[in-house]
Amino acid sequence: PLGRGGTDGFENLLGRGGTDDFENLLVKGGTDGLSSWIHDHGIGMGQLYGDSSDMSYQVIERMAMLPPANIVPGNYQLEAIYLNRKTGENYKIETPNISLKIDPKAIPVAAPELDLVTQLRTLSVNLPKGINGLDPVFAEVGRINQYDPTQDYLIQAEKALEYRLKQEPNRLDLAYNLGLANVLQQDAKGSIAALKIVTQLDSKNPNAHAYLAFVYLYNLQPKLAEQALKPALELKPNQPEYQLLKGVAQLMQGDVIQTWKNLQVLFK
Repeated sequence: PLGRGGTDGFENLLGRGGTDDFENLLVKGGTDGLSSWIHDHGIGMGQLYGDSSDMSYQVIERMAMLPPANIVPGNYQLEAIYLNRKTGENYKIETPNISLKIDPKAIPVAAPELDLVTQLRTLSVNLPKGINGLDPVFAEVGRINQYDPTQDYLIQAEKALEYRLKQEPNRLDLAYNLGLANVLQQDAKGSIAALKIVTQLDSKNPNAHAYLAFVYLYNLQPKLAEQALKPALELKPNQPEYQLLKGVAQLMQGDVIQTWKNLQVLFK
């Protein structure tokens, strides 16, 4: 399901249906547009397995949510949407009439560890930093993957983020998050599509263009990689990593002389 909402007030989320019905839940909490946050994940964390699709089940989720640090204090209401990851079908789910008060002065209480989709979203905020932001991302991803050997959380994130971006196409954080989810699935086509959005929304950040160029190289498209890298080199011409990417792109196109000239910059 996809959801928006708060922490302790919305820990229990009930769902009923057959195994085929338990796809993604989108949850959202908001105060008349002043502020909101999302808590999108597969129902039962994507770990619901049944013997028959015509049987009914009840799912009780006890989870922590993570509102943004700068969220506007006030009362928040839960909104939930069902999203079928296979068909894209979506519709609102009836939720209890519960409000959650965000109070920065409230005493902290113990909460469960955040779900993997939320953890992935918190990691993606480091991506605009480039190399310095990537090290903590991949270190944590290695740890997270131990909890989900099938890495279904990446599919949950991908489907939810695709839906969210259609609703809010200017959300840079969602675009970076979608790009990361696709990269970790080694989905070059999906990664390129997401990173193209990133370069449009974050056009002044050379790292955004470098990410797109890197994925083009991974997908054996060196000419497109070189083109994607041009804005990065214009914004930061002396960045060694960008020069290296350009050299690799030229080498893959058979331009050995120009490759050598570019790579010489790295050894000066």
